[in-house]
Amino acid sequence: MTKYLLRHLFLCMTFVMLLAPLAAEAQQVQGYVKTIGRPGKPGAPVPNTTIRWKGTVNSTVSGKDGRFTSTMPGKKDGDAIVLQSVNKQGYELQDKGIIGRPLVFSTTVPIVITMVSTAQLQADKHRIEQNAYQIAERNYKKKISQLNKEVEEKKITAEEYHQQLVDLQNKYEAYQSLIGDMADRYARTDYDQLDSVDYQINLCIENGELERADSLIHTVFNPETVLERNRAAKDEIRQRIEFAQSVIDKATRDKEAIMRDLDYARRVVALAQNLIDEYLAQGATDQALECLKKNLEIISLLDGEDSEQAIATKEQILTLENQ
Repeated sequence: MTKYLLRHLFLCMTFVMLLAPLAAEAQQVQGYVKTIGRPGKPGAPVPNTTIRWKGTVNSTVSGKDGRFTSTMPGKKDGDAIVLQSVNKQGYELQDKGIIGRPLVFSTTVPIVITMVSTAQLQADKHRIEQNAYQIAERNYKKKISQLNKEVEEKKITAEEYHQQLVDLQNKYEAYQSLIGDMADRYARTDYDQLDSVDYQINLCIENGELERADSLIHTVFNPETVLERNRAAKDEIRQRIEFAQSVIDKATRDKEAIMRDLDYARRVVALAQNLIDEYLAQGATDQALECLKKNLEIISLLDGEDSEQAIATKEQILTLENQ
């Protein structure tokens, strides 16, 4: 009986040991597929969306709540993962550039994929374009009428009239050139992600104030980046911070795990330093200080408390504490 129990125990242990590497490799990324938010109407889940990742065999389909889970064999927190395709009949990606762009793998921070209904996209673009053209036509006719009146009343000369007419025509054509681009911007805007300035810009577009919207974009943002890239950058920073913080928290909770994989531990240290720089750039001193202390724990485990990097980290902590 004892021999049977020992043999059974040995087989169980062997089975667990064989499964352990497989379990370690079967890392999963969580995600959520949603529609763009509109004024007063938050984004909604998009079920039955097919998501495929590069380097994986099987695709994943989002559930009724828009959520999905994809198994990523061999991936660790911090590795790059790349979307190969996202498909849902009647929808398209809000940001088509997400396909092929490296994303950061995290077992704790979900990836949000934003879709836009093709019918809604076309309807919004058409509505904005029609509204903008009507406003442009109305303003153009009003200003032409005013110019004609001024020249009749001899408030301006014929030469001045001609010059102002040319200027008015140029402005009208410039306004028209903005319509298509602005309409597409608005139609793809996710109001769930807008800050107050973005919101103001999009309301200008909604109301046909395209010149004001264009002026706000060029005043507040780099003209080369404009709304979508600006929003994507802010969202990327937010995701990077959330992800990095989750990795560092996980590493400091399980110190034995990071000691088993020194390469991973070094990556965590580098990730933490990047996160500290990010926090400091945003003026988040308390978060930077907390992250420094956690990073010091990992550095001390790897290289010792008297190592050069550990001493430098301690000095950085003291500097921040004394500010």
